[in-house]
Amino acid sequence: MGNCVRAVMMVSAVMTVVAVSTPVASADSLRDFYDAPVPTIAAAAPGEVMRTKAVNSPKGFGLGFDIERILYRSTDTHDEPMIVSGYSMTPTAPWPGPGPRPVIAYAPGTSGMADRCAGSAVLGTVGSSPAILPLLLAGYRVVATDYQGLGTPGGHTYLNRLASGRALLDVARIADEDAPVVLYGYSEGGFASGAAAELAATYAPDLDIVGAYVGAPPADPTLNIDNLDNTTLGSAVLFAVDGMINAYPERAERIRSLFDSDGNAALDAAQNWCSTDPAAGDIVETSDLTRDGRPLAEQLGNPVFAEVTAVNTVGRIAPSMPVYLSHAVRDDTVPIEQSRTLLRRWQESGADVTYREYDFPALPVTGANHSPGALAAYADVLPWIADLVRES
Repeated sequence: MGNCVRAVMMVSAVMTVVAVSTPVASADSLRDFYDAPVPTIAAAAPGEVMRTKAVNSPKGFGLGFDIERILYRSTDTHDEPMIVSGYSMTPTAPWPGPGPRPVIAYAPGTSGMADRCAGSAVLGTVGSSPAILPLLLAGYRVVATDYQGLGTPGGHTYLNRLASGRALLDVARIADEDAPVVLYGYSEGGFASGAAAELAATYAPDLDIVGAYVGAPPADPTLNIDNLDNTTLGSAVLFAVDGMINAYPERAERIRSLFDSDGNAALDAAQNWCSTDPAAGDIVETSDLTRDGRPLAEQLGNPVFAEVTAVNTVGRIAPSMPVYLSHAVRDDTVPIEQSRTLLRRWQESGADVTYREYDFPALPVTGANHSPGALAAYADVLPWIADLVRES
């Protein structure tokens, strides 16, 4: 684990310097890339690339990777075609192994709701690069999704099972047809990777998916409210409600009706936040925002929420490929009970799951106990992936 952690810290510093010193595309040209209409979307196949734009830096900032932004076609919650943005990073060195270069379909963690925090945006590319560096150094191509509504027009459908899972499967389709694929995600990305693993057999049977890494997933919406409410992590609760509103516009009025004027103002404001914004770190107490004064956790039995949370729970379908599931025991952002519940549900359905818990001493800072589980997992997951692609 030590080498992986040091590599991540090193590239984080490098990418931060590069972000300041390397010319990037103008904001206007980037907005054109994301926002210009794609008139052929109706005729496009899932995963078909509709537009590309090279990151304005030679060979991945001198680190030996070709990087480009992509727009591709996917399918939304209502089975309608949608345009999703993302990016591709490919090592310039030849793949040393047999067969085509393996592909990591990468689902990023929570970055916020605003377009500027999308993984393929200038801010997002710098933020996500340290997380995928160990995968790139192993020689894999990484193709990443921004999810619906991050970068591209429309609201982000945060923690929506169908939209997130399909977006990850479709970004995998941009790679070589015969390449082995591994789904990979942590936190929000773990949710998307788990959702994609469940959907793959029916939505993307053409892909050669050899495994899925699912890290610290908020798999069941009903298990992830109490620990965030009345804390500086409460913006994630607002993101979750906004994700429902964005994914189900036909339910938006009913959802909003449960909140008072301050609550609706907070939901509207959160649509424009990145997780790193100061406002996203303010304490959110949902009992101050609901119309009846009850906290959001007590509202989940209301049919307005219950129907949505039920269809967006991961763990009801057995993945058709091996899964590596991991979580830090003292995670204070996504409770360990999420993975323990998901493990039980998947095992009961017959899934092939390798499970690992990491028991670190708790850090005395709210939210600081979430990321260590992602760093620790590299030492276990990278050999697991190598075995999968070797046997494929």
